[in-house]
Amino acid sequence: MRWWRGLVIGVLVGALIGGVFLLGYVLGKRHEQRAEAGADFDVLWTVRNLLQANFIGEIPSAQAQVYGAAHGLTAAFNDPYTVFVEPAPRQIERDELAGHFGGIGAYMSRDDAGDVIVTVMRDRPAAQAGIQDGDVLLEVDGKPITKEMKIEDIVALVRGEVGSKVKLKLRHADQSEPFTVDVVRERIDTPSVEWRVLDKGKHIGYVRISIFGEQTAQELQTGLTELAGQGVDKLIFDLRGNGGGLVDAAIDTASQFLKDGVVLREIKRGGQERFYPVKPAKSPAQDWKIALLVDGGTASAAEIVAGALQDQGRAILVGEKTYGKGSVQEVHELPDGSSLHVTVARWLTPDRHQIDKTGLAPDVQVNITDEDRSAGRDPQLSRAQAWLAGER
Repeated sequence: MRWWRGLVIGVLVGALIGGVFLLGYVLGKRHEQRAEAGADFDVLWTVRNLLQANFIGEIPSAQAQVYGAAHGLTAAFNDPYTVFVEPAPRQIERDELAGHFGGIGAYMSRDDAGDVIVTVMRDRPAAQAGIQDGDVLLEVDGKPITKEMKIEDIVALVRGEVGSKVKLKLRHADQSEPFTVDVVRERIDTPSVEWRVLDKGKHIGYVRISIFGEQTAQELQTGLTELAGQGVDKLIFDLRGNGGGLVDAAIDTASQFLKDGVVLREIKRGGQERFYPVKPAKSPAQDWKIALLVDGGTASAAEIVAGALQDQGRAILVGEKTYGKGSVQEVHELPDGSSLHVTVARWLTPDRHQIDKTGLAPDVQVNITDEDRSAGRDPQLSRAQAWLAGER
């Protein structure tokens, strides 16, 4: 068995030597990276230690300090879309893009006093459990709700797996004594597309997309098919206030209005260009006359769709200049549920018009004022409807 003992000793010695070399390599790379950066990251630790030792106020948790450093590091890159997103808001982003989440069916907001006020959805778990509009939320699963907490963090506490329970302590607005209730979370769907017939006699339909999520293309296909069945052959396509979403959803959406061609172009670092073609799709709207509503809140993926339809002559843009967010973010999901969004490219329209920091100019400029909103008027919608009806 001497050969076996020798083999084991040889393996252990080899592993030890390999470990030493690996450690030396890692330390060397760290030193090399520090030298290349021309900065001493030990300054960060020195600052932290001085704060820990001398700060007179309440010292934030170690996790809060890590997140603060991550926010500061991304801010140093001086790009508004290269950001670090903490777990709670990131989960809400995921839910919005997915089009559903596990929840109790309630909205939350703060009043002037800083209390968290609950508004319930009819026939949803919160309402069925006896929670009423105007109730004040005091605790979630034993965790007190403080005035310093962000609403998004509170929402994240209330949401969870479908079928799981959440224990809430609340107080009715007209009572002083709190009460506790267990609520079973259920699937809450958040559709991104709404549609209706606007003018049956003139065959005009209306579609609005609020965000480009995972279910958007399928929802849109359902809506367009239903409108076609009701005789619609002209469409008002409303992208006002749509801040974007998933690029794939934008391409799938644009493809339901275009027969061929390019949806967008992407320019990466170094000038490398990539284009995204129209996807084959069976859609009745590919031959419809379209007026597309835009405003200063139309951004990112919404600008991709608007730019593609404008460049290909498939729609006129009615309203106000769009936001001008034409950059691409690569999202890196981190182990604790947070994420890092890094700008890696910029978008151009099919005809290579720049979107970023420029926006899209409408073909028909129509402004909407606060007075219009107060009076319930929508001159942009009215102008689009008149154009579709042939009233120039």
